[in-house]
Amino acid sequence: MSGMGQEDGGLRAQRALWADPGWRRWVLASLFPRLGGAMMPFALLLVGEAALGSFASGAWMTSAYAVGAAVASPFRGRQMDRRSLPGALRTPLLLQALLCGAMALAGTVRAPLPVLLGLSLLLGVIPAGVAGAYRALLPSLLPPARLAPAFAIDAVLIEVAWIGGPPLVGALALVHPALSLGVIGAGALVALGINRWLPPRAPPPPSTLPGDRVSLRPLLRGMPLRVYVSVVACGVGWGSVDTALPARLVELGSRAELWGGLSALLSVTSAVGGLVHAGLLRPSSPQRALGRALVFLSLWGGLLLPTVWMDSVLGLGVWLAAAGLFLAPLVGLLTYLLQQALPSDRQAEGFALYGACWALGIGVGSALTALLLRHASAQLALVPTGAVPLLAAGAVVLLTRAQPRPPPVP
Repeated sequence: MSGMGQEDGGLRAQRALWADPGWRRWVLASLFPRLGGAMMPFALLLVGEAALGSFASGAWMTSAYAVGAAVASPFRGRQMDRRSLPGALRTPLLLQALLCGAMALAGTVRAPLPVLLGLSLLLGVIPAGVAGAYRALLPSLLPPARLAPAFAIDAVLIEVAWIGGPPLVGALALVHPALSLGVIGAGALVALGINRWLPPRAPPPPSTLPGDRVSLRPLLRGMPLRVYVSVVACGVGWGSVDTALPARLVELGSRAELWGGLSALLSVTSAVGGLVHAGLLRPSSPQRALGRALVFLSLWGGLLLPTVWMDSVLGLGVWLAAAGLFLAPLVGLLTYLLQQALPSDRQAEGFALYGACWALGIGVGSALTALLLRHASAQLALVPTGAVPLLAAGAVVLLTRAQPRPPPVP
């Protein structure tokens, strides 16, 4: 009975959430930037391969994009925290649309690698912090009781974007490799219009000391640090599989564009896992939530690792689908843990740093792929997809055990 009661409570929370008009407007507004983010790595990989004839060049472009986002996100997030939202999103979305057009043109005329790398870097830097700003809007739109189911459903919505993004890139690449960049730019312009329907959020009053507000140090200890380490590991796994799988498919005699379908399969199972997890009662304490997240991180890495030994598309698909079941639940738990641990005046910055860690992981994973493609093979380039998340789960356990325990309350 208790299990059924937990499930009914979770379903009631979801129904109440979707009945909230502020939540529905937020979902629509955040959809297009997320879809563009899901499309960008695969789009840059294919544009680089088409322009320069090498998947390694495309992987370096993806890495430059991700590193640019990782470096810029904390600072852009800090700017978002100190400005009214969603008005602060106007300039980065407009510039992203212009840069997408410039990259599409550069790829079409086969510009040299330094030019493509520079544009890739700017495509990461300019919209950095946008995703964190959207998440920072949630506490001003929803009552506190709805934030936990909101972050759980938000993890599923991210997977919805990843379901549609890579297959759309693959389909558009059959017409022209650079066409997907035009679609990403158009989506940024659409988001500009939809943002007008969101209620404005004024900068929150400071809740931290002046010195803490300009330093990242308070965000890099305790629970936020464990969340960020886990996010980097997830990003390395995704960055590696996102850039190594297309080359591995070609190595197996298939087409690189098929990765769009396999990516959608992974995202579908991730969305299913996220929906199931959202219907469950959340863990009773942050420590229990972290423990569950580490189990999911280990399962994500452990189920990706066998892709190294698969020599068929079917085998790759089976293990990708199995790993996907735990990705959205993991992301939902990590975002909830972070939201609970951040001060109110650093929400956008903290979530931007979350995005930076994800981007940093993708950049590291893409760089590892580029190196392994050049010096080894596409098969070996898949090793970091599972190995890094498993190692990171162990590292977070060690960090947790090393932290001094608070004295017992008398």
